[in-house]
Amino acid sequence: MTHRSSRAEVRNPLLGLPAARLIRAMPADIRALLAVLLLELAAESRRRARSSWDSRKAFVAAYWATVAVYAGHVARILGGAGRRAASRKPFRVVQRGFPELAAANWAEASNLYCERRDRSGLGASMFPEALLLIAETPVGRISYNGRIWLPGEWEPDAQPLYDNRPPVGR
Repeated sequence: MTHRSSRAEVRNPLLGLPAARLIRAMPADIRALLAVLLLELAAESRRRARSSWDSRKAFVAAYWATVAVYAGHVARILGGAGRRAASRKPFRVVQRGFPELAAANWAEASNLYCERRDRSGLGASMFPEALLLIAETPVGRISYNGRIWLPGEWEPDAQPLYDNRPPVGR
């Protein structure tokens, strides 16, 4: 059995690149936002790799597995906290008149908002929207129905960042 190196630049070769130092010099809130999004990208890529492998699509599975590795490596440059960063609750649900909520991902943020809406008894039309933050950066807004949209005003033909409706056909 080989001993695994404890040197960070051996375990994450991207750390040896000059650009990694520049990335680490970015403002902390931007690094936190990018790290969370890249860890989510890595998790979704691993799911797609497993699904492709189960469907006997080896080359597609290899592609998604590679995306997952690189996304994770870049996220660890940004966050510097390794796998522990993925277990935290980086999303903050901020809503006028209510205490702030912490969520681990888009789905949990939507569910927490919907549970609060249902308990309030105000009904969807009277219940205020929420702002979704990572660090101090707005990344979305949660509408009355629990869908998460880009921050700002709604526009025709806009697609939600997260849609809490069950997939069609289920």
